[in-house]
Amino acid sequence: MRQVWSYRFALALGVPLLLSLLVVFLFLGGGSTSKFQSSTTHLANYAASVGTVQADSDWQVSNGTTTATARLALDDGRTLYIADGTPGEITCVDFSTPNACVLIAEMLGDAAVWFVLTPAVGDDPLTRLPVPPIVDMLEGGDYAVLQNDWIIPLAVPTKRNCDTATVSLREFINKFGDAMKVSLNLIDDEIDVVTCGTR
Repeated sequence: MRQVWSYRFALALGVPLLLSLLVVFLFLGGGSTSKFQSSTTHLANYAASVGTVQADSDWQVSNGTTTATARLALDDGRTLYIADGTPGEITCVDFSTPNACVLIAEMLGDAAVWFVLTPAVGDDPLTRLPVPPIVDMLEGGDYAVLQNDWIIPLAVPTKRNCDTATVSLREFINKFGDAMKVSLNLIDDEIDVVTCGTR
């Protein structure tokens, strides 16, 4: 009788099985909603002025996540539901005044996987929002890393307002650092203007 179990047979079964287990381990261990996301950084790929906020009476952020649900009507006609347990931060608490708050979020499809509600500061009607200085760039200059660890898409080109000439945005960042003023375009959801300052 021919022997069925052999060294080659064991390898033929074992190698694919081990590779499958490795793929599953890497997928589950490294499963993140964003290729940039870590414990501190957030990809802010959506921004909009908030027209109205309809929230549960106990809606707040506690220990970094929401404790109830809210429905946001946004100026681009979109309605966004913030689910219970969504990571986020709320620094704007004026929910009764239309467009008093701006939503900045990391979106995965139609769902916010992280968000910030921040006070609307700037021109009226609000089309852009000041954000912290840029400290680095990623993906060949497609994304800006801000001082507060937000990662936001960069316009190409990004306009540099300054009397001092710079040959690139990288040189601008190195030269002006935390003295620069940065503007997030709320229509295009990207940083399109930086202005130099005095350190």
